[in-house]
Amino acid sequence: MVTYLLRIKGFAPDTLPLSRLGEYLCALADLVGPDAPVHFDKVTKGSALLKMKAPEDHTTVIESRVRLAPAADPGTEGRRGYDRLQQLLGEDQTSAEFRADKGAVILQFPGARRPKPARTASVREYSELHGRIIRLGGRDSTVPVGLQLSDGTVVNCTATLEQARQLKPYLLEPVDVLLTGVGRWMRDESGQWQVVDFKISDHTPMQYGEFDVEFAKVRSGGSGWDAEDDLEAALHRIRYGD
Repeated sequence: MVTYLLRIKGFAPDTLPLSRLGEYLCALADLVGPDAPVHFDKVTKGSALLKMKAPEDHTTVIESRVRLAPAADPGTEGRRGYDRLQQLLGEDQTSAEFRADKGAVILQFPGARRPKPARTASVREYSELHGRIIRLGGRDSTVPVGLQLSDGTVVNCTATLEQARQLKPYLLEPVDVLLTGVGRWMRDESGQWQVVDFKISDHTPMQYGEFDVEFAKVRSGGSGWDAEDDLEAALHRIRYGD
């Protein structure tokens, strides 16, 4: 068995509250992998050393996962564990390091020493969005419109009264609508751009007629899509996950 340590600076076994220990351990489980054969051992002195053990034949996978956690995709377990540990350490005004017992440091957690993120950027530009109209309301000169994108995100849009009347037939209908207009986009701390609001200038219902013709050719080529009896249901499942 190999022993790994999470050294939390500024704490000692008798000053680390049990509830806080539980939060650190939950984040640590996500970091190394909830299904990894890693077992908590004990908390010892030397700041607060959270010790865990893992079989030797799993060390390569575990150490690689931990090293790559800061650059993993947002929402993945490894990245979630890393971010949560960073958050806890920041709140506790301390830092930590993950390493093998008597080995080199595998990953540093700056925690409270982490540099402040760069200021978020915001731009307005002409854009296109497509999705489904799930909300349409208001009687003012500017009407709020809710557009649900394929990943489930809902974008707050605005339309004129006349545009809202034209969009009304698509409200809560299984029809994708392409919206054009000017959107305000913001870049978050991870560098991802997200649309904050969108002023609609025009709209077009998505047309799938030509797509059906081309898809028929794909089906006939033995791609596996020929086994799908209900094309619309299959596309809906891929696009919306249900």
